[in-house]
Amino acid sequence: MNEKSKKKKAFRFLRDKWFYISLIIMVLVVVGAFEYTFKKLDKFTRHGEEFPVPNMIGMNYEEAMEVYKDDFTFILLDSIYVKDFPEGAVYQQDPAAGQNVKKGRNIYITRTNVAPEIVKMPNLRNLSLRQAMVSLGLAGLKVDKLEFVDYFARNAVIEQKIKDNVVEPNDEVVKGSAVTLVVGLGKGSRMTNLPDLIGVNIEDVKNRINMASLNIGKEIYLDDDEAQDLYVLRMEPEYSLETMVPLGSTVDVWYRSIKNFDFDWYKYEKFRRDSIVEVWRVKKYSADTIKYVIDSFNYILKNRTFSYDPEQRALDMQMVYPRPEAELPIIIFEDVEDVDYEIDTIYFYDE
Repeated sequence: MNEKSKKKKAFRFLRDKWFYISLIIMVLVVVGAFEYTFKKLDKFTRHGEEFPVPNMIGMNYEEAMEVYKDDFTFILLDSIYVKDFPEGAVYQQDPAAGQNVKKGRNIYITRTNVAPEIVKMPNLRNLSLRQAMVSLGLAGLKVDKLEFVDYFARNAVIEQKIKDNVVEPNDEVVKGSAVTLVVGLGKGSRMTNLPDLIGVNIEDVKNRINMASLNIGKEIYLDDDEAQDLYVLRMEPEYSLETMVPLGSTVDVWYRSIKNFDFDWYKYEKFRRDSIVEVWRVKKYSADTIKYVIDSFNYILKNRTFSYDPEQRALDMQMVYPRPEAELPIIIFEDVEDVDYEIDTIYFYDE
């Protein structure tokens, strides 16, 4: 058989229709197998099946698990007591409501206790106010307010109350309860110094006021922001080294957000005011001159915006104390070598 005949015989199957039928069947089987495999893989990985997480905050935890058991896997992280929140309810969830996730995703839950956590009231009697506040904190309790009464030992705790009811040591109370401390006035002066609260974060304010034997009064929020960003801008009575107030009196505070107000700059100007005043008092400058300095700085501290915006900062720096010429103090210049007669805010704020 010659070479040409051999080649012809070898490719004879190409003229057989069953070859093409078999080839088509093989292709269909392979394509079908791939499609089936990828469908199974998609189903296994839930590819493309994302949907928003529902808001479960406030729902009973057991009910939430029952309703969404086919959609998510629930993992309980913690149980806490939250006053005025439904017992056994979802308090926090992660991922948050609205986030798109795949079916079967883990949902991490913090729920409220079915019953509040109970602690024992520590024995605070005859402790100092400072010691009593520390003991309350260690027990998971906090100060509500201070009540001062006639008693020979100043700032000594006489008894503790919750909602006007006396609580004895070792009595069981709900963790996180606010406790009123009844404290002695003492036999000497019944006045105390104010704490300087300017630039103090909101989370520390009440503790500092109570530590000074005072109560917090009105709280005014000038910005709507998170607690960690809110700091005291103003207090009433206004702080000074000389100011004394009665024990147990109230202090009102105003809060600004550190995002909108440059507290570092504000405190720097306060420091400059106090430093200049202190130096001039030591040098025995006239009371009118020192008052003029204080009034000038206080006007600036009250009226500047202390903004981060460069244009507004430039406007702030141009602000001067608008005191009428007729009210300028009479300054005696003997022994005054470093002060110009024309006292104004530009003099004090030149760098």
